Amino acid sequence: MHDALRTPLRIGGLEVPGRLFKSATHETRATVDGAVTDELLDFYRPMVEAGTPLIVTGNLFVSWQGKSAYRQGGIHSDEMIPGLREWADLAHSGGSALFAQLNHGGRQMTKPAEGVPEAISASNRREKAQGTKPRPLRLDEVPALLETYAAAAGRAQEAGLDGVQIQMAHGYFLSQFLSPESNRRHDAYGGSARARMQLPLEVYRAVRDRVGPDFPVIIKINGTDTIPWGGVKLADQIELALRLQDEGIDAVEVTRGHFSSFPSTTSGHFKGYVKAQLDDGAMREASPKRRAVLRALGPLAEFGYERAFRPAEGYNLPQAQEFSRALDIPVITVGGFRDPVAMNEAISSGKTSAVSSARGLIANPYLYRELDDPAANITCTLCNKCIGVAGGLPVACYDPTVLQRREAAGLDIR
Repeated sequence: MHDALRTPLRIGGLEVPGRLFKSATHETRATVDGAVTDELLDFYRPMVEAGTPLIVTGNLFVSWQGKSAYRQGGIHSDEMIPGLREWADLAHSGGSALFAQLNHGGRQMTKPAEGVPEAISASNRREKAQGTKPRPLRLDEVPALLETYAAAAGRAQEAGLDGVQIQMAHGYFLSQFLSPESNRRHDAYGGSARARMQLPLEVYRAVRDRVGPDFPVIIKINGTDTIPWGGVKLADQIELALRLQDEGIDAVEVTRGHFSSFPSTTSGHFKGYVKAQLDDGAMREASPKRRAVLRALGPLAEFGYERAFRPAEGYNLPQAQEFSRALDIPVITVGGFRDPVAMNEAISSGKTSAVSSARGLIANPYLYRELDDPAANITCTLCNKCIGVAGGLPVACYDPTVLQRREAAGLDIR
């Protein structure tokens, strides 16, 4: 049963024993300086015990300038290596592979990290959800920026992780260069779709040069920004993936959404979502004026979200299938996956090589072990409470129904 999910998959020189992966999600469990904590390791321990084939870390910031949220994990300094090594050792103790997601927040933050004077982006376009007004990246800053990504990848390799994922999606820094909504440049890094791809390509080359040809390097990429106008085009994103494939990328993970189309990276139920963001999540650090406006508009916004992003499983598969048709490397798809039957069908149909899940594994980190034994019925309800508090409270399952089922099953999950 669920044979496709149990089939090994090769990602570059690495073979993983199955095809259900943990997708990156901000854990809000590191120290304020980005170091690994016992609390962070405890979040992943059940997933490792379940033999989850591949775990991608939360979005690790590659520099202080790129730090985008409270208690976000970091890979910006050699001081992070011992904690990362402990994380890798934990993963390997259960047979899981561990990839570090390398990320720079760009304009996507409520405020820059302490000591950082301002946010940077492709252009000076204000971020619509969080309100941050960045300045454009200067050309003379590009070499140092590339070095932050390369050094971060080197740290992951030194710490014994199995690969890295470069975050090029979700409206973060490299996504800001790819999207015409946020990139209004008219130099080598903007003005056309191919020019907008230039910085992401250079980041990949810097990473590959640092880690060598045999260390797996994958990317996370939007199939759509889900914004009404000015977002990326699927054909352009596939072209970027093809160019990266030609240069040696090992796999792509397909997702969707831009923070300017908040909260379109997800789907499901949104009652109380805005309030959670303002009271407990990342938006509690937004300006008082923005918080007041969002609080007033919250119920109306949640009503709209509930209808625009209805509960769905595999909602990125239409775009992922187009990547699969074009590419020879593995395509991984995230997007509401929680049911083994749906996940198995997504792979066996040929639409994707593997599936990844964030909320599904937050609700039930033993999901991979229990693919063939769903008796406990510990399934994510897509309530989005876990995402709502991200950047403030530790990311965890906060749905009472799921928590009761976990307790009844005798699962010790922290």
